[in-house]
Amino acid sequence: MPFVGLVHLAIAAFFGVHAIRSGQPMYWLFILFAFPLLGSIVYFFALYLPAMRYTRGGAKAARAVNALLDPNRELREASTEFDRTPTAYNRSRLAAALLAKGQIDEAIQHLREAASGPYANDPSFLKGLAGAQLQGQRFADAAATLQRLFDAHPDQQRGALALMHAEAVAGAGRADARAVFEAVITADNSTEAHCKYGQFLLAQGDAAGAQRAFEAVLEHERQGHHHSRELNRDWIAEAKAGLKQLGSA
Repeated sequence: MPFVGLVHLAIAAFFGVHAIRSGQPMYWLFILFAFPLLGSIVYFFALYLPAMRYTRGGAKAARAVNALLDPNRELREASTEFDRTPTAYNRSRLAAALLAKGQIDEAIQHLREAASGPYANDPSFLKGLAGAQLQGQRFADAAATLQRLFDAHPDQQRGALALMHAEAVAGAGRADARAVFEAVITADNSTEAHCKYGQFLLAQGDAAGAQRAFEAVLEHERQGHHHSRELNRDWIAEAKAGLKQLGSA
């Protein structure tokens, strides 16, 4: 068999393994191996690429491709729009572009300006500011910003924002970090929350607590369907790495 044919079969085999692991209908195996090149292309765009977009690794890959094609496009366009019309929205967009380029201090300054005056309690601007502060490891500032958001909009204190707050409180070294994390787990009980709680406990030296949190992640994996496992596969991998670290300690 020519070398190119072997390459096509290898690619089809890769997608075949993905189809089995992700619980896809078995007819995909026929399509992949009956039409190795065409079947692989169809599978990639129909199933593999959309699923990858829901993972942190896939999102990073998509950003990497865009950055490779035109690394400064978003920052350039955001700067132009802000110079033309310096609204709070355009300032926020510019801040996001700066943040993506690693210019965290400048991004935080823009977001502080956006979340002021008539928009002082605007949820979207406060979320953006807290996220930038967390990325810049300004944990106490991030916790304060999120508390400001929760005080103005109590309904926002749930899900991803509540977990961000727990991370910020933990990063700031506050004594109530464990209690804040446990409140999130009680209300949320998500795979990501359990994994991050386990990582927090591991850093605190609570091996038994960390093990329970990581094992809860794996229990979610066992009980979940293939889409949820795909969606949370990065957290599942980190929980397994945490358990491995505990086992070797």
